[in-house]
Amino acid sequence: MEQTLFRFKAILVVKLIGLIGRLSLTRLVGAEGVGLYQAAYSFYGLVVVFLTGGLPTALALATAKNADQGRKLFKIVTAGLLLIGGSLGILTFRYSDTIAHSLGYPELDFTIRCLSPALFIVPALSLVRGYLQGLQRFRGIAVSEVMEQFVRVAALLIAVPAFSSGGLGRAVGGSVLGTAAGAFAALLLLAVPLARRGRRRYALGSNPETEWRGALSLLLKTSLAIVATRLLIPLSDFTDMLIIPSRLKAAGYTTTEATEIYGVMTGMAVILAYVPTIFTASLSHTLTMTITVDWEQGRVAEFRRRMFAAFKAGWLWGLASGSFLFLFAPELSRLIFGTPEAERPIQYLAILPLLVGIREVSTSLLWAQNRKATPLYGLMIGIVFNIALIYGLASIPDFGYISISIGIVSTEAVLALWNLQALRAFGRHRRLLRPLLMDVPVFVLAALAVHGTRALAAESGMQALSPLPGAFLLAAFSALYLYVRCRKTFKLLG
Repeated sequence: MEQTLFRFKAILVVKLIGLIGRLSLTRLVGAEGVGLYQAAYSFYGLVVVFLTGGLPTALALATAKNADQGRKLFKIVTAGLLLIGGSLGILTFRYSDTIAHSLGYPELDFTIRCLSPALFIVPALSLVRGYLQGLQRFRGIAVSEVMEQFVRVAALLIAVPAFSSGGLGRAVGGSVLGTAAGAFAALLLLAVPLARRGRRRYALGSNPETEWRGALSLLLKTSLAIVATRLLIPLSDFTDMLIIPSRLKAAGYTTTEATEIYGVMTGMAVILAYVPTIFTASLSHTLTMTITVDWEQGRVAEFRRRMFAAFKAGWLWGLASGSFLFLFAPELSRLIFGTPEAERPIQYLAILPLLVGIREVSTSLLWAQNRKATPLYGLMIGIVFNIALIYGLASIPDFGYISISIGIVSTEAVLALWNLQALRAFGRHRRLLRPLLMDVPVFVLAALAVHGTRALAAESGMQALSPLPGAFLLAAFSALYLYVRCRKTFKLLG
């Protein structure tokens, strides 16, 4: 538990550093630059998933069972992956212009070249982390994640201004140079725990060569099974990158306008809307272990009580954070991103913290019941909904931001409803979940009160300070309301 909490804190630091980097990038390259950055990383993320597959996780499982065997597999797989990744990196560098034109973003030629070294380094880093995870060296992994993110963002802040004189394409290329640099710094940091690996000895059978081949075959099969699930999100992002700008251009937008809309949605509004979900991710992480024990030991009543408590906490947090995003979208857009363009998209996506909270809690409940395939099926259906809606709606004139928002929100809504239906929340547990609906009018009244304070502040000549009383009022009310409603909930979840 101590190591888990340490890694969780490291993840929070990584998220914070990444958010600082993204906000800085927005101010340095603008909406169109962020769109190009998102497009480049959609391509890069898909290639990396294809390269590594589920090898890091499969290697961690194999190493946890047999450390000596895991080390042998680590050497073999790393050698093969370095060869493939290096070759692919060289080909990507050589044919970057062709790749950029094929993606529909000719400006990404230089950016793809800057990403090509990462195709050699990042897969190797993933394997090292997988191997150390099998040895339970979680602290080293967590520190390396912080180091990687810090170097990446530092390189971004240095390289973007240095390359900006060469145009937007060069500036975006400079923003991704830190990807390889951060991975290399993390690799150097992990060299110490890798050298002091604390090997455990296991006796081999009469035919060691046959055992190695069998272990390698099992590793590859496990990797293929894992990659089927991990491929869905990068593939969805890559599909969005291809579909959204092309459908926006069909609606009459120019190439620059389409790229800007894509950048504002995926690089600004979506990122800000998902920030509050760090809480629900933490709740889900804590919840899984506890309710799994309840379910396995047949404590059904306790499982249901914890289920309702988790839904209540996620529901209230979603209402509070979503209300804040919706009411203060103009101020958040200007203060954080330095542009008013993200105001409407943030409001359109303000419901995401609520939907994501329901989805994450319900996923944990299904995993506790050993129904891990159920959320996966929901994810596949949600992605199909997302692609179909965006493809159909984005080509409607003046419907750009709304169409993309509908696609994103519908994905999370489908996932949440799918999981709830699998848990029979609309039938067996309906009576437990019904009281949560009473919280909605409470937050509606709070929103009206906040709107009133802003109007009064504006009328009294304090236009610049008008958001502050409302923000303080909503934050204080939300904290008090969550304390009153959830003071027993977190004890039950613990």
